[in-house]
Amino acid sequence: MKLVPAGSLPASHLDRVREIYEDGFGERLRAPFDDLLADRALVLVDDAPLGLAVLRELGPTGWVFLRYFVVGERGRGLGERLWTEIRRELAGFTRIVYDVEDPGEDGIDDAERTTRDRRIAFYLRLGAVLLPITGYHQPGEDDSHPMRLMAADLTRPRTAPITGDDLRGTLLAVYRYRYGLADADPLVKHTLRSTGLVVS
Repeated sequence: MKLVPAGSLPASHLDRVREIYEDGFGERLRAPFDDLLADRALVLVDDAPLGLAVLRELGPTGWVFLRYFVVGERGRGLGERLWTEIRRELAGFTRIVYDVEDPGEDGIDDAERTTRDRRIAFYLRLGAVLLPITGYHQPGEDDSHPMRLMAADLTRPRTAPITGDDLRGTLLAVYRYRYGLADADPLVKHTLRSTGLVVS
């Protein structure tokens, strides 16, 4: 198994990558597939594509945002393998940040809550931390679709708690460089305020 750029794959393999992506994310969470190739889209392959990770650098921070992470088959250890390969690929970066659907969202059923809890547990098992940020959601979404932010240290196997100015800087980096929002944007200020961080 190895990690290769999505753009280097033949069309038949890209079709399989698209299937993996669309099977792994509901329509509300998906960007158009072709848009993924504008970022750093990496595919875990053996004889065929097995998983996809889409990454975007967070400006000059030395951090990277994981936009999408999905494997085609669960229960084979492919998620852990893809994670290991991404960490190797990101040598020189110090942190990876990503958002996950909030298992505490009102109105979801027990099966969806369990899926979300398992997703978070998977990342925690691999050494990530759930950031103590409240009121976070993606631009264009309303408060009824809360998300949670997670992060992992790329220089150590386990991630120390991220708090204070480091937590604030992480949140601002996500909104600035992943979503293009200014620090004074109402959504950014709302999330800072909800989390109890200083709003400048």
